[in-house]
Amino acid sequence: MRLLAGGLVVTGALALALVLRPLPSPLVVVPAMLAVAVAAMSLVWWPRTRPLLAAITAAAGVVGATCTLAWLAGPGISGGPSTYTHTVAVLTLITLTVRWAAVRQAVPAVAVAATSEALLALQITQPPPSGLEAVALALFWSIGTAGAIGLGAYLRTLDRHRVEAVRHARRTQRLQLARDLHDFVAHDVSAMVIQAQAAQILLDRDPSEAAAALRAIEEDGARALASMDRTVRMLRELEGESASAEPLPGLDSLPDLVRRFADAGFPDTEMRVEPSGPVPREVATTIYRIVVEALTNVRKHAPAGSSVAIQVTDERGAVVVTVADHARDQALPRLPSAERVGVGLAGLAERVQALGGEFTSGRAAGGGWVVKAVFP
Repeated sequence: MRLLAGGLVVTGALALALVLRPLPSPLVVVPAMLAVAVAAMSLVWWPRTRPLLAAITAAAGVVGATCTLAWLAGPGISGGPSTYTHTVAVLTLITLTVRWAAVRQAVPAVAVAATSEALLALQITQPPPSGLEAVALALFWSIGTAGAIGLGAYLRTLDRHRVEAVRHARRTQRLQLARDLHDFVAHDVSAMVIQAQAAQILLDRDPSEAAAALRAIEEDGARALASMDRTVRMLRELEGESASAEPLPGLDSLPDLVRRFADAGFPDTEMRVEPSGPVPREVATTIYRIVVEALTNVRKHAPAGSSVAIQVTDERGAVVVTVADHARDQALPRLPSAERVGVGLAGLAERVQALGGEFTSGRAAGGGWVVKAVFP
């Protein structure tokens, strides 16, 4: 509505100026009024006019240039306010076209409109100049066109940067969701695979133990579904839908995680969580992810019966988390599992480094595997 009111004010001022001075030729007034009308229409009915913007600008340029050339054939009164208003309208169309139209459409449309705007300079003198004076005046009048093109290009660059920033943010969020699926869902699913393998072995030997394994599979499956539901809600939030995301697990969730891991075939698992003060939420969540990933790798790669030690302590003002496993009997077999290449440790290293910490993982001196992270 403000743009429409502005257009009406400009049109009224032009009409008043024409009343107070001798009326120029219709070849000057009519194209000026048309240019103002289409510029106002492009702004008021935006974004409906956006697909037609290049065509509108080109049409206004063709009409303006044709009428100016026809006026030069028998020039009368100089354009005055009509020419100035016409120039502003054309520059507005050029700016909008450079900003919004496709490049292959904007280039010819702006070229036509720029030619029309340069010819308008010939309407402001009486009689119209000729020769080098006309060329010099047209070039001077084209400074406005250069400014309009520069402004449109600048705004187009800002729009592109804004789109790239949004795309980058969405990509980052999608990667975060992928890490969530790996850290939480993969852990529960791997536990389900181990429990299912154990249930097959125990089905004939000990039906009660097989039933317990099946109940554990049910619990792990429910947790995996809950994690997937949380991820789906986050995806909906990413697309603009309102949804309340559940808080991610932290240090308070470690006892239940370790209990489930011990029940799944690693009873010799110890945990000591003794931070001296409150742990930031991001650090606590990352510690939980580290423990999940380390236990998942133990379940996949360590021999059955391995002992696991989990520690979250303070060392010289830093929070240190360590997960170490050690096989008590190297001859113990482990249940068969499908081998696959994981990306969890690399992702955890990036996450820890982003929080200003240090992450290491590798074989321990006495055998087994150690995962360690230090958060300042």
